[in-house]
Amino acid sequence: MTPVSVPGEATGGEVGGRRLRIAWWVTMGLVGFIILLVPLMAPLDAMSAHYTGFSVWPSAVALLPGTVSCVLLGLLFRDRVDGRSDADPWLYWGSLAALVLFCALLLNPMIRVLAMAMWWSVAVFVVRPRRGVVLTAALLALHWCLVPVTRFEIHVLPYALTQAFAVAYGLLLGVSVLLSVWMWDITRDAVRTQRARALLAVADERLRFSRDMHDLLGHSLSALSVKAELAARLAERAPERAASEIAEVRELARQSLQQVRSAVSGDRDADLAEEVASACTALRADGTEAVVTGLGLVDPRSRAAAAAAWVVREGATNVLRHSEAAECRIGFTLTGDGRTLVVEVSNDKAHPVGDPVSFPGSGLVGLYERVAGVGGSLTAAPTADGGFLLRAVLPL
Repeated sequence: MTPVSVPGEATGGEVGGRRLRIAWWVTMGLVGFIILLVPLMAPLDAMSAHYTGFSVWPSAVALLPGTVSCVLLGLLFRDRVDGRSDADPWLYWGSLAALVLFCALLLNPMIRVLAMAMWWSVAVFVVRPRRGVVLTAALLALHWCLVPVTRFEIHVLPYALTQAFAVAYGLLLGVSVLLSVWMWDITRDAVRTQRARALLAVADERLRFSRDMHDLLGHSLSALSVKAELAARLAERAPERAASEIAEVRELARQSLQQVRSAVSGDRDADLAEEVASACTALRADGTEAVVTGLGLVDPRSRAAAAAAWVVREGATNVLRHSEAAECRIGFTLTGDGRTLVVEVSNDKAHPVGDPVSFPGSGLVGLYERVAGVGGSLTAAPTADGGFLLRAVLPL
């Protein structure tokens, strides 16, 4: 009985896969031992027949259907352990028919009822509960239906007591099977939950990395492009100023490289004051006047400050990419109760919505996620005067 691989086992790690395989073999081993006891009742019946003077041939022949019933029941239980919700009807009815023939060939009624009890203790867990009730009633009736073909002398009271003992014995074995199945289900669910969490963590990390790369490199490359163009224009007219711009390009490239390294290591934290200063520098280099208001109202240690820094970065990047603005306003205001920070980045001349180089891009999607992550909200829409307004409401 080779275990069927559980979906996602390869992605769950070697430890989780090994733990699941061990649990599978332990469960199948414990229950398989109980199943194996069923055909072993045939040799016991042969010994009983020999000591009482009956022929042992019926007991020897019974070994074959007992073995068939055992194998089919083992396959049914394997399917149950591997996640099949309902039993294969061919295996189920085949195992039951082989059991009936097996019990009919046994001579000792005491051994017969014990064999039925052991078979029932496993079979009842491979079918749906309603069918399990029917199966239980059928086996209880089968005890008495086989009385006419029993060659041993039967007394009603001892036989009834034996049947009661067999029922108690079957229930005891059933509890052990139930515990084995329960422990297997718990182990399987725990491993699958661990795998799902690992996959989710990988997906979250990929999303974070993608978002950081866009936010970091989008702004940095836009600023580098503006500075490089300005330096090229000033190369002949003002060499000294061009050299200064080139130096700033070099510094921006160094900072961008450091930011990429921080994003890769996962410890990237945006600083609001630095982002505002960097945005103003890039905007003014592009010929856009930057006006900042209310920055002193924001506590740099608050969680809203980090989110506001990303809003400023994305807003400034969009102004550089998607506008021909003469002025960009970056404003910070607090609500009346002082519990909410409102960040606004606006410009006075955005590209038309239908323009191929216009908004929105994937940066706003990432920004929505960042803002939502701290419990805030974000809106981005054109204004009536032809500009564009990016507005974030962040809890403090």
